[in-house]
Amino acid sequence: MADFLESEAEESELDSEEDDQPAERKKPKRKAAVQSDDEDEEEEDDEERLREELKDLIDDAPIEESGSDGEDSDASVGPKKRKKSDDELDDRLEDEDYDLIEENLGVKVARNKFKRLRRLEDDDSDNEGADDPDLEREVIAEKLFVGGSDEEDENRSESAAPREVEYDDENEDMESDADDFIVDDDGRPIAERKKKRKPIFTDASLQEGQDIFGVDFDYDEFEKYGEEDYEDEEDEDLDEYIEDEEEEGERRRTKKGKPKRPSKKSIFEIYEPSELKRSHFTDLDNEIRKTDVPERMQIRDVPITAVEEGSTELEDEAEWIYKQAFLKPPVSKADAQEARDRSRRGSSTVVKIRQALDFMRNQTLEVPFIAFYRKEYVQPELSINDLWKVYKYDAKWCQLKQRKENLLKLLENMREFQLDKVMADPDAPIPDTMRLIKDEDIERLKNVQTPEELRDVHTHFLLYYSHDLPEMQKVQRAKEKKRQIEEKKKQAREEAEKNGEDPDEAAAAVEAALPDEEEPTEVKYAVRSGPYELCRKAGLEPLVRKFGLSAEQFAENVRDNYQRHEVEQPPVPPLDAAQEYAGAGGSAGGAAEAVRRAVYMCGVQLAREPLLRATLRDALRERATLTVRPTAKGLKMIDETHCCCSLKYLKNKPVRDLTGDQFLKLSMAAEDKLLEIRISENIEGNTSPSYLEELKQLYQKDEFAATVQAWNDLRAEAVTLALTKIVMPELRRELHAQLLQESKDYVLKCCRRRLYDWLKVAPYESRISEDDDDEWDASNGVRVVSVAYVPERSQCAFACAVVGGGEVADHLRLPHLLCRRTAWDPLERRNKEADLTALRKFILRKKPHVIVIGGESREALNIKADVSECIQQLIEDEQFPRIPIEIADNHVSKIYSNSIRGRNDFREYPDVLRQAICQARLLQDPLMEISQLCGPDEEILCLRYHPLQDQLNKEDLLEGIELEFVNRVNEVGVDVNEAVLTGRGTELLQFVCGLGPRKAQALIKLFKQTNQKLENRTQLVTVCHMGPKVFINCSGFIKIDTNSLGDSTEAYIEVLDGSRVHPETYEWARKMAVDALEYEDEDANPAGALEEILEAPERLKDLDLDAFAEELERQGFGNKSITLYDIRAELNSRYKDLRVPYRSPTPEELFDILTKESPETFYVGKMVLATVVGITHRKPQREMLDQANPVRNDETGLWECPFCHKNDFPELSEVWNHFDAGACPGQATGVRIRLDNGLSGYIHIKNLSDRHVTDPTERVRIGQTIHCRVLKIDVERFSVDCSSKSSDLLDKNNEWRPNKDPYYDQDSEEKDIRKDKESKQTKERMQYVKRVIVHPSFRNISFVEAEKLMEKMAQGEVIVRPSSKGSDHLTVTWKVAEGICQHIDVREEGKENAFSLGRSLWIQGSEFEDLDEIIARYVTPMAGHARDLIAYKYYKPLGGMRDKAEELLKEEKSKNANKIHYVISAAKNHPGRFLLSYLPRNKCTHEYVSVTPDGYKFRQRMFDSLGSLLKWFKEHFRDPPPSGTPVQRTPALRTPHGGMTSTMYHTPAAHTPAFHTPAHTPGPAYINTPYTPSAQTPYMTPFATTPRQPDFLTPVVPRHKAVPAYTEPSDWQKAAEDWVRHRSRDTPSTPREGRTPRADARATPRHDARATPRHDARATPRHDARATPRHDARATPRHDARGHSSGRSSRAHSARSTPHTNTSPRSMSLGDATPLYDEN
Repeated sequence: MADFLESEAEESELDSEEDDQPAERKKPKRKAAVQSDDEDEEEEDDEERLREELKDLIDDAPIEESGSDGEDSDASVGPKKRKKSDDELDDRLEDEDYDLIEENLGVKVARNKFKRLRRLEDDDSDNEGADDPDLEREVIAEKLFVGGSDEEDENRSESAAPREVEYDDENEDMESDADDFIVDDDGRPIAERKKKRKPIFTDASLQEGQDIFGVDFDYDEFEKYGEEDYEDEEDEDLDEYIEDEEEEGERRRTKKGKPKRPSKKSIFEIYEPSELKRSHFTDLDNEIRKTDVPERMQIRDVPITAVEEGSTELEDEAEWIYKQAFLKPPVSKADAQEARDRSRRGSSTVVKIRQALDFMRNQTLEVPFIAFYRKEYVQPELSINDLWKVYKYDAKWCQLKQRKENLLKLLENMREFQLDKVMADPDAPIPDTMRLIKDEDIERLKNVQTPEELRDVHTHFLLYYSHDLPEMQKVQRAKEKKRQIEEKKKQAREEAEKNGEDPDEAAAAVEAALPDEEEPTEVKYAVRSGPYELCRKAGLEPLVRKFGLSAEQFAENVRDNYQRHEVEQPPVPPLDAAQEYAGAGGSAGGAAEAVRRAVYMCGVQLAREPLLRATLRDALRERATLTVRPTAKGLKMIDETHCCCSLKYLKNKPVRDLTGDQFLKLSMAAEDKLLEIRISENIEGNTSPSYLEELKQLYQKDEFAATVQAWNDLRAEAVTLALTKIVMPELRRELHAQLLQESKDYVLKCCRRRLYDWLKVAPYESRISEDDDDEWDASNGVRVVSVAYVPERSQCAFACAVVGGGEVADHLRLPHLLCRRTAWDPLERRNKEADLTALRKFILRKKPHVIVIGGESREALNIKADVSECIQQLIEDEQFPRIPIEIADNHVSKIYSNSIRGRNDFREYPDVLRQAICQARLLQDPLMEISQLCGPDEEILCLRYHPLQDQLNKEDLLEGIELEFVNRVNEVGVDVNEAVLTGRGTELLQFVCGLGPRKAQALIKLFKQTNQKLENRTQLVTVCHMGPKVFINCSGFIKIDTNSLGDSTEAYIEVLDGSRVHPETYEWARKMAVDALEYEDEDANPAGALEEILEAPERLKDLDLDAFAEELERQGFGNKSITLYDIRAELNSRYKDLRVPYRSPTPEELFDILTKESPETFYVGKMVLATVVGITHRKPQREMLDQANPVRNDETGLWECPFCHKNDFPELSEVWNHFDAGACPGQATGVRIRLDNGLSGYIHIKNLSDRHVTDPTERVRIGQTIHCRVLKIDVERFSVDCSSKSSDLLDKNNEWRPNKDPYYDQDSEEKDIRKDKESKQTKERMQYVKRVIVHPSFRNISFVEAEKLMEKMAQGEVIVRPSSKGSDHLTVTWKVAEGICQHIDVREEGKENAFSLGRSLWIQGSEFEDLDEIIARYVTPMAGHARDLIAYKYYKPLGGMRDKAEELLKEEKSKNANKIHYVISAAKNHPGRFLLSYLPRNKCTHEYVSVTPDGYKFRQRMFDSLGSLLKWFKEHFRDPPPSGTPVQRTPALRTPHGGMTSTMYHTPAAHTPAFHTPAHTPGPAYINTPYTPSAQTPYMTPFATTPRQPDFLTPVVPRHKAVPAYTEPSDWQKAAEDWVRHRSRDTPSTPREGRTPRADARATPRHDARATPRHDARATPRHDARATPRHDARATPRHDARGHSSGRSSRAHSARSTPHTNTSPRSMSLGDATPLYDEN
């Protein structure tokens, strides 16, 4: 039997080697080349002998499906056996046979097409197949990188091979963890005996398989059904066996060890190192797999190291971690929860931290193990997240400790160097420039607690000693060399004495034998050639000492905040003291320059003093403030929806008041050049406003002598230099970095919390009663039907059924699921019904426990209603139970459907179907499904955890995600057998304590290759060859379903393997079971007792576990009190799921899921864009209809409905028919809108505008996009109430905008707004909008260009050009005189667009039809009057200069003193005015004459001719000029600017505007048009009330009749109505009567129910254009429904598409996306 077992063991080894050959072949050929042919022949013979012995035991004929295993076996035997197997299998089956086998077996069978290909290639010319690199690459790529399944991962693992030529333990392949455990007969590992092949299977595992399946069990046959990708393995055969042909043409296979293929490339040569590293194929990965240390501990940046015995390092580290991680507060208040945790921890935490560090560093226990199985030593002070913090800070401690040791060594070397230098001449004084390293320096370095302090000490060291480093290095190297020589001599002497030789000769021989070594390359240090180094070389150090305090002493003064050290005052002034250093360093400035350099040197020394920097650092973190200002770009970009809206103006906000992610948001905005962040340069002192001033006082001598004051000034200058120029800028940058890191840590914590919320949900539990029917039993897993869709109807929706274990049972295509049942198209309705019928049958067939619908949009609610109806029909027709229907967030499932993993898992499925599968699996097990994204592609980062997660370092985010997975996975446990079975195990297993991606991959691969199950945890060691450290860490978290194993194995089943009880405490669990059942010791059967106690766990309640714990502690097992209670809980319920049970989403959560919004992105007060989709009405009730009072429009003669205001009824009876037919929609109540996120909204009519609105169509139109603000959110109805009031949109009182920061600088914001407004106005004045106007006088030119053009034009010529006031203004420029132009502003109204000419043009209060009318009626008359003045005999071209006029007049006066001389000149400074200068006596008087279209204005009087003006002037020149008196309107005079008084209608035609009409303008058009009163015209009777004259149409007939006095408004109103009626009957058509009726409040009296004609409240006439009635066809008054005429019919004929209301101005723009800023 022993021989049999030995033989079997050898065979097992052999098979293992053969199975492993694919990986072996992947090694570089140079490794194989070192083996000789003899060795190969010996191995071949050895293998043949073994096969002969065992040929009856195991049939080693290769099975095709076993892939490379059988092929490798044949290759080992030789050409003959190989040919036999090929012929048997390759030639026996054709493609049709394979198809039939696959169809019957249901699995994919590998086909040997590659082998035939190889044979054909072997027949080809020499080296052709072997030298095809493309084929090689394709085959290797197929094996390594195609797909994402675990089988393919195995192939990748086998492909990784080391590069070394010599074989050793380091070069084993990925599955070679087991090699050291497999030995031959002599006890040597197989790896030593077989240098080419490595076994996989152990003799124990093969023995077990043969015991179960019989002697003739063929392992390859069994493995076939576990493998899926045979083609990949066949690729290896193709790759390995394509070879060169012999010259004779004989075809044969050469052994792998023979170097016949120099062109063969390894994967290391073909693939990028980054690809190999990504898939864990490197030698380092192999080393990590083999090492018996938890993987995460190995790959940490600072590896875990054990602490020497007797060392106090753990105590020091625990104290340091407690202070740095748990006690020291952060600078900002980023995390409020952390502050609360900090307050509850006591000093006992240090002991717990020390214990945790001992577990981690000395016992290599991972955090989850400590948290679950060492609770007594860490709880309650340390949670699992606290333990991870300890683990993280341990790395920081180790790093800091190493750096401190390195710097300490440097200091000690420098100290030794200084000692040698001083002892070289002991009597000489120590040089002034040498600063000796003291014990205090060493002690200060040892007391360093943070990396910042260490950096301070290092820079301080470099300041004083960097110039000595090269020399010190040289001395140290010489000493080291000398020491080595002495050691060699000593050894030579000892050897010589032993041999009886002369020791001195031996030593001399050693010295002589030393080679003449070249000087080693010196370490290059940074050459310090800065200002400080120049000062040091100049020997200014003694002068610096005369400042009275050393840097260390000043730092101590600052630390203690009083003058601990008094300043030593030199007796001489600074310049005298610097005299001896005046020429130092070649400085030409003398003593003053030396003093300046000494000040700089002193400042640098102060700035580099570590104690001062530490004190300032603490002060800055405590007192620093933040000031934020937006840039010009930020002012435009940061609106109220921007995350920095409430932070864009901050003034002196303390950094300690920063919360959450505020600083990260500010930093992002600063990077985008939107904000400028400034940390305060001056911080507040302890007792005064300025800390700097306090520090200066600590470096001062308190005396008033001139010498002392001079030195004090220099000291203050040095302190200022040190702080403002050197220290504070560095510390501010450091503080900025720390604030940013704290903010990022907060975001990372939020990301982890979000992931925790996803992972903490337990698998869905069936809510269907299983009493009646076994079909609804959920013990094998919950069956889920999942529906996924895309909102576009062009894409199909899918349903799929997923059974237990995540297996997809079936799927259903639903192309018309989104169609409506009530659609008008009958085909659409039929398609919808067909889909629902198919879905109903699908549900009936699959019998799901739950149906889940992806929450893509609000359509999910409609689908849920449809599915619910299907279920209801099944309940009625098929007695179906009521199946729950859930709507789930599809965020994770969408990521999975588009991921590489998702495409590899379901390559032929569309994205939507993959999404449905993921939704179902998420319901079955969220932890398992989300972990599928944790592959090497890092797709887990695609999930959205936080809006700012992209700002985090990718490695930090990955680490945080991994820790969350580790916590949850170890809390839940992993069933390895299920993981292997479902193929979704590696991702979950990698998070088990002690394992990682590499170790988990190897474990899964081993079980897949052997097709074994893990039957007990002991097999992790016996089968998987797990080391003791990794086993202790992971065994408690790997669960085994002992119930499912049942009778399928003869191995011992340990029931505790299915629990969280750790194998180290199994004995205690058994003892508890025996004690609970009260067995006697001799009768006790622990295993039976356990099974019995699992059936009746309540009997454990009577145990006194505290006494048991005391007994264990007494026996030396330590404190196990909590562990025993955990064991009892586990025995009550093995591996009870501690996750939170699934619950349906709340209405708020469902709202967020379907709208894809969150409380941060959608809230009350948010300004949104919305599209108007309809108007809502309230239908009138019957009583209201009976009391209705239809209104007739007198102007149109049509009737109007009082409810819906429809106004096109010819007869009153039709209005009543309109009521009776129910056609009246009723009174408008509001506007229906739709938001961008799909929500429906409503604006009540009272929230539409700040003014009263009766008809919403006057404000908005359907399809228009408007701004509005959210007032209320109804999450259950998925609707919002909004407001579009201008007051709400502007929100000047900040009722709706997000709350501003308490330190918000409102004053600065308002100042910037004013400044921006002014700059915009200035810019608008400078800009000219090019216009599209066809007129001979129009030019698209600027002011300067117009004036330049005018130089060559005649007097009176006109240019019309764009205005700088905007697109609704024009400027008319006309030439007054040579070099003088007047620019007249023209306002446009009724514009169709920004570029066209307005329908009406206004100059001050006068209205004009077009540009021709302006030129004819306005400019030409003025030009004529100006021409008369210029042609006058006393006109002089003086440019209106008074001094020149005076000079001229005095000259004339001297010639003729009896005459009163006067002169007229055009005023250049006041275009359009002429300066009238006269000299009555000795004093010259100057007055202006203004040219108007109606004549000349002088002394507030109008004159229609130059003669009348001069006549009146000569008569009244002695009268004092009136100042501010009202205009005295006299008969026969005209009102200014086109406005006329009543008596002017008798003015001769020659003086009317028509007289000046240009030739191209028809005169009668102006004569027949009633004149429009201007701004200066008082209220008067409308034109139509004047009795008409027979000759009204003649040019000379008066146009108006005077009104003697102002009449009451009521009379005026009646007159207006009479005028309207009269005009509608009699007035002939004029060119202006065909215009659209105007409803402008500026010109038309509005006679509605609310308004009387507009007059001033003081009952005085309002002389402005807004109150003047416009008496033309456009000015029809509007009246309300109570018998007055209505203006609706007029508006119906308006050419403008935009409706108007009584309360809305005409100029309001209602274009797309225009906020309704209407009233303001």
